[in-house]
Amino acid sequence: MRIEANQTIEPDERPVPARSPKSLAFQKAWEAIPKEGLIPDKSSFRPERFAQFLNSIFLVELSSDPARRIVFRIVGQTIRDALGRELRGMSYSDFVPEEHRSQAGSSMQLMFGPRPCGRWVGKEVVHLDGYREPVEMTQLPMTDNATGARLVIGIVEGFGTPEPHSADGKFRFESCNGEYFFDIGAGVPD
Repeated sequence: MRIEANQTIEPDERPVPARSPKSLAFQKAWEAIPKEGLIPDKSSFRPERFAQFLNSIFLVELSSDPARRIVFRIVGQTIRDALGRELRGMSYSDFVPEEHRSQAGSSMQLMFGPRPCGRWVGKEVVHLDGYREPVEMTQLPMTDNATGARLVIGIVEGFGTPEPHSADGKFRFESCNGEYFFDIGAGVPD
């Protein structure tokens, strides 16, 4: 489907990008986590079963606190090296353009809704020198039953693929190719 400039596309009509073999393998590994229902508990997660993904994996905790809506708990070495910073303990919203901060990550909550689902997101990482890297993230829901926390585990692919850029001195994440929810057994949100 070709999309023209300024054309409105209903969510169910958008062309879904082809997910990479790594994205699909990550989902398959997640599906193998023992679970009651559709969303696994963190206590059932075994890092050794995710060995091929550990350098590009992340785990974030979702919160209702707008200032700390998405807090990085685990960030793989490839991600840390590519970004040149330690994100663990930091809030994702600190790296989103100010005009989008109030909504940053709000759609991640849909992964835990009546129709639990996975999420694929295309972003651009904009470095301090203006260097732009398009990345793709595959995200899946997880809970911490001991605390009631909602967690999202995911992988990032695409670092090392530069785009034309100019410096503005701000590190940030920008939307690039949108977001798409995928079925993990209950369909996708309306």
